[in-house]
Amino acid sequence: MAKVKSPIKATALAAASLAMALPGIASGQSGSGSGPHYHLIQLSVESSKVSRERFREETRAIRDCGDARDVAEALGADIKKNRWVPAWKIPKRVRTVLKDVKTGHATEVFSNEPGVMRVLVICHRY
Repeated sequence: MAKVKSPIKATALAAASLAMALPGIASGQSGSGSGPHYHLIQLSVESSKVSRERFREETRAIRDCGDARDVAEALGADIKKNRWVPAWKIPKRVRTVLKDVKTGHATEVFSNEPGVMRVLVICHRY
């Protein structure tokens, strides 16, 4: 067993061990399912301001949340942050998409309202 040098590290290791052993209890879930928690950033831009091709090209180059913020600034996109979102609170269709996206990367461009393009970037998966 590794030697822990500080009480903070010992507490963090104990919490991590508990979280791995009892994911439903540690995350506060009450039987609604298990799965990862996400830190997401959503970028939204009006299609009248940026072409779909440029938005797709710029967002495909994202490799972390810093890149996402830079792309948003360059394109004039709106940013919405969602931290510690449990998978069971995300619509099933979106969960299916997020499952295949690497951490630090963006989803494909999508739209749920006319004239607005969006992507989700997974900053962290817990």
